[in-house]
Amino acid sequence: MMKKWGVLIVVSLAVFIIAIDTTMMSVAITALAQDLDCQIQDIQMAIALYSLVMAAGMLVGGKLATMFGTRRIFLIGIIIYGIGTVTAALAPDVIVLTIGWSVIEGVGAALMMPAVLSFLMATYDSKDRVRAFAVYAAILVGGAAIGPIIGGVFTTYISWRWAFGMEAFIVAAVLANSRFLVGQEKAEKRPRLDWGGVALSSAGLVFLVAGVINVNTPRMIIGGVLLLLFLLWQRRQERRGNETLVPTSLFRNRNFMTGTSTNLVIQLSIGAILFCIPFFLQTMLHANAFDTGLAVLPLTMGMLALTFVTARLVTRIKIKYLTIIGIVIMIAGTILVANLFSPGMTVMSLTPGFALIGIGMGLSMSQIGNLTLSSAKPGETNEASGLHNTFLNLGRSIGTAAVGALMLTFFLSGLVGGIDNSAVLPQHDKNELTVLLTDSSKHMELKEFEAAVEEKLGDYPDEYIGELKGIGANAAVDSMRTTFYILAGILGGGLVISLFLPKRKLIDTGSETGLI
Repeated sequence: MMKKWGVLIVVSLAVFIIAIDTTMMSVAITALAQDLDCQIQDIQMAIALYSLVMAAGMLVGGKLATMFGTRRIFLIGIIIYGIGTVTAALAPDVIVLTIGWSVIEGVGAALMMPAVLSFLMATYDSKDRVRAFAVYAAILVGGAAIGPIIGGVFTTYISWRWAFGMEAFIVAAVLANSRFLVGQEKAEKRPRLDWGGVALSSAGLVFLVAGVINVNTPRMIIGGVLLLLFLLWQRRQERRGNETLVPTSLFRNRNFMTGTSTNLVIQLSIGAILFCIPFFLQTMLHANAFDTGLAVLPLTMGMLALTFVTARLVTRIKIKYLTIIGIVIMIAGTILVANLFSPGMTVMSLTPGFALIGIGMGLSMSQIGNLTLSSAKPGETNEASGLHNTFLNLGRSIGTAAVGALMLTFFLSGLVGGIDNSAVLPQHDKNELTVLLTDSSKHMELKEFEAAVEEKLGDYPDEYIGELKGIGANAAVDSMRTTFYILAGILGGGLVISLFLPKRKLIDTGSETGLI
């Protein structure tokens, strides 16, 4: 049993620590800033940089696996990741934390993730591959979903440092069981690394992701231009018979690009949900880090349950239709959640909507990676894995940054509109109150917001204070409602893309890909 599933167990442990690292510290920002004597913005930048480094390094990681062997690059990646997590756990200041967590761990993750998918494609086929990808999808999303719970437990009851320490122990377990890993060996005639492609792709992704994170249009445009130049450079390299970073045939492969694009939209929605919900629960409902993690548990449980149900359904129902049904359910759940927001709600009010979203995730995500990578040629598996993971990481980053920025914009707009339209507040004070509320809201902490309002307004009557608090609560609720309606629309775009997925059914046909 261990011999058969040893590869899956080992890579699952690796995927788990990478997944939880994307959300684990999202509930510990304040504690990190206090312990390391830095600004909250410094911690937010460290979180963003982790995603940025991974996005910029995925393509290189996939190519290096082809050049030097999947197993070797994976092991180098997990060792680098371990060095990073120990550095983060022992960090005396935010600079060392950023180097260990964002840079070193980010590089390690970029080397590991393409190899993970290559291991699954090379080791398993047919029904075993279906099961393996079901577990992979469950851990990838489930790890990110329970990351806030893990981070909340360590931060609230022990120390955030032990969260990184836990990852170091898992790294040791992966290394101890690395004998199970059997991957593609290094090329007999080692290809040269396309340094021009590395420079253009990395710079393009850095500018694009950084532009999205900071809502900086010029950076996004520069990133888009650099990525276009990257594609042109890859075509030029192929015409000249030179080695490319990514085969351009992948971009012309409609099945591969359709699957990857569909998954990008799903990941975008996941990133947005896992960013917006903790903000709302902690700032408006005063939930602590642990309770925030528990609030998203219905989403996690729904996703996990349907992930494994889907692994059985794909032997009878085509993945395309399961994915379409899953996205439709996610849209329904997102709209339901949007209508559950209210000033008097509790943490558990969102449970029905979260459960529905989780069910949709389980149906839509379980096998789409399997379908997508099976569309690539056998010799392109590592590069396809790198490109696929780049899109997924890009989707998660866009969801976290862009949708989060929209939510804040709607929140600020609601504050200003609420003040202007208030019949209770004095007209001559509305400009000052607008400045006060919008400046205080940037801290994203309701307690600080209320304290600042009460301190600066001094002798204002209770009815004025109550009016301002009501305006803030209504603005937060309306911003979340609008944001989730937009998410439903984005998922609608993903639904349209999914209509072009190939009509394939995962069964054992004895073929190389296990598909018909």
